[in-house]
Amino acid sequence: MPHLLIGKILETTAGVKKDGAAWLVSEELDGNAYVALGQEVLQIPRLARVEIASDVVMLTTYKNERFYFPPEQVVGLRLGGPEAHKARLQAGFSKL
Repeated sequence: MPHLLIGKILETTAGVKKDGAAWLVSEELDGNAYVALGQEVLQIPRLARVEIASDVVMLTTYKNERFYFPPEQVVGLRLGGPEAHKARLQAGFSKL
């Protein structure tokens, strides 16, 4: 059932497009996945593509790194808006 929940989240998020069996996450959305590895949680930043099957989830980043996990180990997704991406591109200065 965890793979169905991940798919439902991605279907209802603006900026995520379905391409066959995969979801494409736009770079402006700044998506991260959180994966439980025993007592620790691995953060996978800058998601570009998420493919979900009943027994495996494949996460691809914008660096073309691929990660494979069982769906029950994916414990969270963070999908920020365009303002999150713009704030990261600044040199530390903000408008007053």
